[in-house]
Amino acid sequence: MHCSVYGQAQHPCLVLLHGFLGCGRDWQELISQLSQHYYCVTVDIPGHGMSAQQGLKPRHAFKGFSQQLSQCLKRLKINQYYLLGYSLGGRLALHHALYAPKGIQHLIIESAHPGLSDPDARQQRLVHDNRWADRWLKEPLDELLQEWYQQPVFANLTAAQRQQLIKRRAQQDRSGLAATLRACSLGLQSDLSAQLEQLKMPLDFIGGSLDNKYQGLAKRLQQQHPRLRWHSIEQAGHNCHFEQPTLFLQLLSSVLATTKRKP
Repeated sequence: MHCSVYGQAQHPCLVLLHGFLGCGRDWQELISQLSQHYYCVTVDIPGHGMSAQQGLKPRHAFKGFSQQLSQCLKRLKINQYYLLGYSLGGRLALHHALYAPKGIQHLIIESAHPGLSDPDARQQRLVHDNRWADRWLKEPLDELLQEWYQQPVFANLTAAQRQQLIKRRAQQDRSGLAATLRACSLGLQSDLSAQLEQLKMPLDFIGGSLDNKYQGLAKRLQQQHPRLRWHSIEQAGHNCHFEQPTLFLQLLSSVLATTKRKP
């Protein structure tokens, strides 16, 4: 699994996981500032970017990714780290924190779903994701990307932002994307809501003020788990770090500052 590092190794380590269709370069706009204070590790999730040929097995995708991430950090000789994940990357981060909590000092989730509790909803989502996976393999990429970013969850993107994302995604590997979408479907994910109390590290959830779905989800999670800290980015939708990078960076820096590095 491909990863890139930025900054000085003696600084606290921050691992960043992108969302579906993205790659480690998605964090580039924030890295110049973050790498002054943190040793930043950006990961290309299997099926994406330089990890396009890396596969995840359905039913075992989340555990498999967790193991790959642990191996990656071991190669880099990283024992302690903060973990930030956006959307799909946030779901993977949640699982990793539950599988391998020893080295994680702080977990930050951006616009990520902890899992569906209703079996019918999970089945519907699985069917939905498998249909999209089929389309990634067959239909013109430009048209698919246009349609993908017209979904309600991306309704708050400006026309310029939407075209910028489409341009970035145009070089992704179709088969890798399809395989990852199948393997990591929200329909295959367990509902982790009840397990959040098992996490010993600080847990922060970041979402956009314009993303009504995830605003409601985060509020429910906070009611169930008072330890969870909810933060809202003004004038941002689902992809906060892309839509409002300055506000996101300010909030992230404040959140991370609350955790002291262990000796």
